[in-house]
Amino acid sequence: MRRYLYVNIWKLPYYVHIPQGLLLLNWIVQRVFKVNVQVPFSVHYTSKVQGIEQMELGEKAKLSLAIAGGAFIKAFEGSRLKIGEETIFANNVTIHTANHDLLDRSKFHMADITIGRNCWLGSGVTVLSGVNLGDNVTVGANSVVTKNFPSNCVIAGCPAEIIKSL
Repeated sequence: MRRYLYVNIWKLPYYVHIPQGLLLLNWIVQRVFKVNVQVPFSVHYTSKVQGIEQMELGEKAKLSLAIAGGAFIKAFEGSRLKIGEETIFANNVTIHTANHDLLDRSKFHMADITIGRNCWLGSGVTVLSGVNLGDNVTVGANSVVTKNFPSNCVIAGCPAEIIKSL
């Protein structure tokens, strides 16, 4: 049985700084037009979230999904997506826990993704399957994260590389 969010979203502590008009528009798109209806928290009306059952998201990540438009986040069955507390991201972020095979496009390779605590994913960042980001990682705009990175660093590029250690 699905759980629908019928509480007063304007009183939830992590929504108090979001314009009420945006929250209302998000609610209408989710509950009336049935886009992201399976997600039990507010999702920006231009974003898409699939596989919520395979996700573990911190409260700030949920807040980012409510205000950062154009995000596409998908956790495939058989894999997990974990985004730590205090992690935030900008618009047009893409995160997938599966990828097509290099030669046989009908096959998928699934792997878990873990994004640590207090990370910041800039605008247009893509995180591919199998990636583990440590805590306090900042990912520069339009970066493609294809491998694991340790805590306390700034990464950027395509593919992403460490540009600064903190």
